[in-house]
Amino acid sequence: MRTTLDLPDVLARRAKLAAVRRDMSLKDLVVTALEHELDARAAKPKGKPVKLPLVKSRKPGSRSLTPEEVHSILAREERAAYEAVERR
Repeated sequence: MRTTLDLPDVLARRAKLAAVRRDMSLKDLVVTALEHELDARAAKPKGKPVKLPLVKSRKPGSRSLTPEEVHSILAREERAAYEAVERR
């Protein structure tokens, strides 16, 4: 599809220079930039971010947790939260 874009002079010069430095045409640079922008927006999660549990450590980064250990920690925290609600 052919289209015409009116770009500010400074932006057009920057784009042409970037295309030359990358050994590509201005058209290819614009296509790549549009694809990147549209893919990035589509990949953004919808809804609220998930809050991950904090695992306290005396020496952060000194220990790797197995999936089983992570499951155990999460189960313990969930059980404690449930018991706190039940006490009310």
